[in-house]
Amino acid sequence: MRHESLWRVALAVTILVFFGALGVAHVLNPDWFIKRSGLRKGGELLTEWNRIGVQVAGAILTILAIWVLWDMFRH
Repeated sequence: MRHESLWRVALAVTILVFFGALGVAHVLNPDWFIKRSGLRKGGELLTEWNRIGVQVAGAILTILAIWVLWDMFRH
């Protein structure tokens, strides 16, 4: 890391851990997020596609958060 303030790094780590945990929650329990969003419109097949889409979005969010954390501390 370069000459960043400790508070700035701590805030960035906290935000990235939050988004990583949010992504894991999307992967593990997508129905909770679907019930509280506008994705629940449609039939049974559409609901399954929504569940898969929420899980994929959660996985991408988790991977990006972990990648940024790794990139911050790899030096």
